Amino acid sequence: MNSRAPHNAPDAALLLAQARSLPRLRVIAFEHDGKRYWVKRPEVPPLRLRLQKGNGQQAFHRELARLNAFAAKGAPVPPVLAQAPDLMVLADVGIPLTHLAYGENADGMQVLLSHAARALTQLHACNLAHGRPRLRDICWDGAQIRFVDLEAGARLDAPRWRRARDLLVFLHSIWQNDPDISVAAPAALAAYAAADSAQIVPLARRIARRLRLVGYLVAPLVWRDRKRNKTNSEFVAFAQLLDFLA
Repeated sequence: MNSRAPHNAPDAALLLAQARSLPRLRVIAFEHDGKRYWVKRPEVPPLRLRLQKGNGQQAFHRELARLNAFAAKGAPVPPVLAQAPDLMVLADVGIPLTHLAYGENADGMQVLLSHAARALTQLHACNLAHGRPRLRDICWDGAQIRFVDLEAGARLDAPRWRRARDLLVFLHSIWQNDPDISVAAPAALAAYAAADSAQIVPLARRIARRLRLVGYLVAPLVWRDRKRNKTNSEFVAFAQLLDFLA
């Protein structure tokens, strides 16, 4: 899964020119020669959220640098085909797994999640951490998995505990997205473990066991959400993850 720009990528200047002609939305798609591309710009949060979200310009440049660095290591991320101080143009890399989950049966999601788990091991084998590999940040184009949105905690030269955290976030997202596809979680973990040269799975299990105390503390919230039939809540998904791993 090489994420470098293809040799037949369109001219960057043409892409930038077309991107600048679009409405100045933070994220917007456009077509060029029959292919789809995405434009991302710095976020400008309202004043009341700036302390919470931080400097949008800095976050934009941080993500741009990470995308280029991840791609240089062969990680499965979208190629940056054009860039400027105020925008970047990315190749379209398919549909987020959150959207695909509603159109796939359990067997289909088991295949997709296994592909995603193997792609996560590829990223981790490069000593990289995504930071938030939730299903909405993982895209499938029918042939390849790619990870998008390297804004929240992505790291170069990531220690093993950060990669273990990635795996926990990925598995948690399976339950939180849709309990009906959680039957695919064992296959996803097995797919990850099959290529786990850094022994991330045992570390993730140890972290899960240490989190059992947190599980006891949130047990009333788990009970509340189950009683309300909110089976895909963050707390219920957390409890299911701990039971699964520990």
